Amino acid sequence: MTKELKNQLKKRLFSLLWRVGAYVAVAGLATLVNILGLLEVDPTVTALVALVVGEVTKFVNTYVLAE
Repeated sequence: MTKELKNQLKKRLFSLLWRVGAYVAVAGLATLVNILGLLEVDPTVTALVALVVGEVTKFVNTYVLAE
């Protein structure tokens, strides 16, 4: 495996973990809010919000933190 390929794999794994972390954070927050009874959150809405947050974190990671 070449050094360039290893670097690319490392970047892809970091990106995946970054987005999974955002998804877990949103799902955890939705679960906490649901347990506390503050809002009734549909799991589909939670998933969609988590995906949007994942894309936002991808943008931040790619364009803001890379600079």
